[in-house]
Parts: sequence; C-alpha cells; structure tokens
Amino acid sequence: MSRPKTACAIAALLTLALAACGGGNSAGSASGAGELPGSKCVIPAGPLAVAMSRRANSPSDLPDPVKRIVQHFVTSVPAGVTGPKLSLINVDGRPYAAQSGRFYSDAGNTQALQDDRQNFLAGFINEAAAMRAREPEVDILAALDKAGISAGRPAAGTVVLADSGLSTAGALDFSQQGVLDASADELVGFLRTTNALPDLHGLTVMLIGIGEVARPQQELGSRKKRLVELWTKIAEASGAACVAPTEVTRPDDPLTGDVKPVKLVPVPPPAVYEPHKPFVLPDAGEVGFQEGEAEFRDIEAARRVLQPIATQLKAEPSHHLRLTGTTARWGPRDDQLRLAKERADTVKRELVELGADPSQIETRGVGSYFPQYVPDNGPGGVLLPGPAQENRTVRIAPCDPTCSSGT
Repeated sequence: MSRPKTACAIAALLTLALAACGGGNSAGSASGAGELPGSKCVIPAGPLAVAMSRRANSPSDLPDPVKRIVQHFVTSVPAGVTGPKLSLINVDGRPYAAQSGRFYSDAGNTQALQDDRQNFLAGFINEAAAMRAREPEVDILAALDKAGISAGRPAAGTVVLADSGLSTAGALDFSQQGVLDASADELVGFLRTTNALPDLHGLTVMLIGIGEVARPQQELGSRKKRLVELWTKIAEASGAACVAPTEVTRPDDPLTGDVKPVKLVPVPPPAVYEPHKPFVLPDAGEVGFQEGEAEFRDIEAARRVLQPIATQLKAEPSHHLRLTGTTARWGPRDDQLRLAKERADTVKRELVELGADPSQIETRGVGSYFPQYVPDNGPGGVLLPGPAQENRTVRIAPCDPTCSSGT
C-alpha cells in the first residue's frame, strides 16, 4: 500500500527542487551528527552538498564513499521530521546546483521507514549517475564555493567533493605548464592573494577520489599524493572546520554519453640524461627541492636520475660539467643567487657521492637572470605558480676543462 506523502517526497527527488511533502513537519529538521567509518571528521547535523564530476576524463563509476555519506545523512532523519537540505552540485566549467531537496517520510513502522530511505538514496544515485557536465572544462574552486553556500545555511554542514581534482578553468588551471608541480603552499598563497579561495567556513569537507582519472588523461603517479595535499590545504585555508581526504581506487573507464571537452593536464615525464647533451633537472615530481630550500624532497629519487651523470663522469675523466641553478623571480636578487647556487651545490654533492670527481664539476647560481627565464610575475607583482615552477631548475651542460666559456 502506498503512502502518498512519502511517494511525493521520493518523486520530488527527481525534480529540480525536492521539498518536504504536504503534511510534513517542515518546522522540524534533523540529521544526527556522527562519524563516518574511515573518516577522521564527524559529520555535523546540517545540510549536505555533494559536488560531483560527471565529465570527460572523469571515471564513469560513482564512488562508494559518496553513497555511504548520503546513506548516513538520510538514515539520521527520523520519521515525521523534514531533514536538512541535500544538494547535488554539477562540477563543470560553470558549476551549478543540479538538484536540491530534503528527505521526509511519514512511515508508520521501521521497515517502511527503511524502505523510504533506500528509495531516497536510490533516487539520489540515479540522478547523480545520469548527470552530465553542461559546460566545457572544470572549475573546482567555483564548485566548492557553490557547495559551501548550499551546505552553509542555516547551520554549518558538510561538503563532499568527488572529483579528480584536476581543475582546468578559473583561478586554478592544471593544464597550464608547471602548475601540477607547484608547491601546495605556493598555490594556496596565490589563491589567497587573488581572493580566489572558496568560502567553506565552519564546514566539514570530504575529499573523495582526488587524483583518480580516466582515459585519455594520463595517470598522475607520485603526483597524486601532492594533489591530495593541495586540496586539503585549500579547504583548510578556506575555513573548513575539518577536512578528510578519502582515497578510492576507480577504474579508468571514461564517462560516456554527452560529455563536454576537458583539456588534458600534462604530466611531465621523468627527466632522462643523455651524455654530452645539455640537461635540465626540473623542480618537478619526486626530483625537486623542498620549498625555499636546497634539499631534495626525495633523495633516493634524485639519485636515480643523477646516477647516469655520475657514471659518465667516472668513465670519462676528461669530461666536465657546469651546473647552473635558477629560480623564480621572487625576493631580493641576492637571495635568488644564493638559493640557486646552493641547489647547484647540492646536485654536485650528490654526484660526488655517486662517484664523480669534484674537479669535473663547476657550480654557479644565476637566480631568475638567465636566457630561458619565463616571466612569472603577474599584475601587482603576484607570483604566478606555473611559470615560477618552470624557472626552478638546475641546468647541466658540458663545458671545457676550465668551464671558461658558455652561459
């Protein structure tokens, strides 16, 4: 036997505005706070906004943690009470609220209430699965801002971001050279300076599947961990009360149907040394320096790249190299020159540790003053993370026994 009020609420889930059906307790609102299994954050009583990507280069499946969060949200609402707002945000080039509404059931027994909750959850899953991006590219910062508005009134609630994290539009565009390898702190500083951070004050933020991509987007490898760190720091800098990244493994099957184009994010290949040719050691991936320091982030990864250079120097005692450290154009010139020289010296030290003769290697630091410098200061002198990252290198070039020529 059907219950008209409940049936109305379930049907409304498939419309643009799911609201409590007539006769419900619209004045009451409940969603019990609780800790989701596997999460460090307690989900507060309050609205829930799920920002989800259904776009090109995005895996086709719906992450299980999203389903569990929505199920937890609905299960917390007792019969006869209108629950907080649930919103579904479409993460694309111009994010928007695809669905919003509230759960209400007038069920008279436990089994009927459970059925209503399962039907509501099924409706949400169906709507999410059918959703497709309407605009090209993806602006995740804008999507988080939309979700923050939906989850922040009238009481602080929860934002769920289910996306690879590879934004290609707005203030954070990973398709631009160097941005993927820029430090999290530098990117957050850039977003703060340019007033591009979303408003997530007081909210709980769940990050689901950051770094998981679909064909033809190249997998991120070791950069996935840094991307998770970045979005965690973005949420924290945006005022989130608690941030919980959740790793999921998703098949790289791309979403089908009418999907709008999204630029591929370039994933720089590992640096490979060719003897007797100039070689640029980038500040990228695992083979890079700690921010503002002359120490490698991963010394073993750096040594794997430097080993062929040391081997060549050992095999050719007459061969000589000049190591030139370069930096972004940030801070006093003397500081740039010092850091650049220290980084070149670090590379030399590792080459010597790997067996090279120190007399075969000359080091120098030129800071941001070198022919290949890419302009990395924007309006008002703000440092542009992508170009700045491109300028941070140690350039290795053959030279004569005294390294007296060349630039």
